Amino acid sequence: MFKLLESFIAVYETRNFSKAAAELFLSQPTISVRISRLESQLDTTLFDRKGHTEIQATENAKRLYPAAVKLIADWQAAQNMIADHQQAKRFFKIAASHTTATTLLPMIVCALMPYIDQLQLEISLHNSDDILAMIAEHQADLGLIEKPSIQDGVSRREIARDQLVLAGNLKSPIWLLREQGSGVLHYTQQYLRVQSIIPEQVIHVKSNTMIAALLAEGLGKSIISKDTLIPGTPFVDIGEDFHRSLYLLTPEHAQNSENSVIISKLLRAIPDHQSL
Repeated sequence: MFKLLESFIAVYETRNFSKAAAELFLSQPTISVRISRLESQLDTTLFDRKGHTEIQATENAKRLYPAAVKLIADWQAAQNMIADHQQAKRFFKIAASHTTATTLLPMIVCALMPYIDQLQLEISLHNSDDILAMIAEHQADLGLIEKPSIQDGVSRREIARDQLVLAGNLKSPIWLLREQGSGVLHYTQQYLRVQSIIPEQVIHVKSNTMIAALLAEGLGKSIISKDTLIPGTPFVDIGEDFHRSLYLLTPEHAQNSENSVIISKLLRAIPDHQSL
């Protein structure tokens, strides 16, 4: 409807379909179709055509014009109001590892709901090493990782415990491994070293979700968080050494003080050392 009214206003003010089309960067046939549609909806004639170029506004067009101008102005004001509100929101970036995206991220997002009107949330998945670097370089406000890494300028808090298991087809010679920098790969390498295992065949997969799907189909084996397994996937416990911590990272010196206030409230709301 607003496009029809915009075309009507342009024709009314120029008294010329070609000039109206040029003003709106449209073709003349498009303007003609819009005016015809508006006339059909209103069941009235808005313009009397005299020849190829000369047109005259009808009495109903004269009545419609001020109302149409007001409607368009109100619509533009509403759009501007929404845009201003969106611009007023602060970006809040969360970077989560593949395991924590499944196990911790929903809880973190729920804890942020009281502040959602103030924030423009952006969530992305990375491996633990990349997340650590993002927090240190202030490219994210909050990070969730499973690798016990530390770095200057980054505060780390243990907020949950997680159990790694050996899952999939345990007789398969194929190992499904994450990429360098992944927290799961860190623990997998530790397991292989302790067990003196040299994998016969390796497939590198940059997604826990994909690994879980392959394991459920009996394709290979892998060290993976028990909580990310698809129900029915076989697994074995590999001991207390692989009951690991999950961490929440924040910049030590937040550049956005308002976001740092929200982070402080968030940390107070989240209990330490939850069992997943």
